[in-house]
Amino acid sequence: MKRGYGGVAIIWKKEINENIKELIDGGNRIQAIHIQQGDKPICLINVYMPSDSKNADIEYKDTLAQIDEMIEKYKDTHEIIVCGDMNGSLDRSSTPHDKILKTFCKEKCIGNTEKCPVKETFYHQNGMSKGQIDYFLFKSNSEIINKIRQIDVLDTDPENTSDHVPVILTLNSQLKKVREKATTIIAKPKWTDCDHQIYKEVINKDLPKLMQKSKGIIEQDIKI
Repeated sequence: MKRGYGGVAIIWKKEINENIKELIDGGNRIQAIHIQQGDKPICLINVYMPSDSKNADIEYKDTLAQIDEMIEKYKDTHEIIVCGDMNGSLDRSSTPHDKILKTFCKEKCIGNTEKCPVKETFYHQNGMSKGQIDYFLFKSNSEIINKIRQIDVLDTDPENTSDHVPVILTLNSQLKKVREKATTIIAKPKWTDCDHQIYKEVINKDLPKLMQKSKGIIEQDIKI
């Protein structure tokens, strides 16, 4: 895949590592993770679809077929969320990929929600082309839709060097808290508050036993 024109990544905070599991499905254009939450885990499928270029329809359909296989595999055990750069729009019909994507979503009963604003997410560098091609897509009967707090499409920003703007999904979801490792603290003796006489008596009483025990261990090690 040409440098700068492909690849996907999923990044999460290390504090929720125990809630995340990488799934083996996918490839250069698709990555997926299992997110443990609530009563039913989420299968998050992140995609980068082929661009709308000459002779790209076959690869586009092939990538959708891979997504379909993953949806079928996890639909009974997980809430499904497909997200990423779809390189096709559900809000227009001006390119071949727009039509292919719409047909796929209709046949597989997945799509955008009314909570997502209709707003451009892609701005071509030539300044002449733009469109909404980045989405979070859900199964139409998915319970996760009821947990959507909001979906935001951010505005363009001079500090954003990408030709896409971020799309943010906020869910009302309960994740299991990370168990903190128990810390053992060994306190130093406060000698100024120590009863020196009692300390000496304890040492004089137990030291011979400890010395004898240590001697036995050393002799055993030498014999071995």
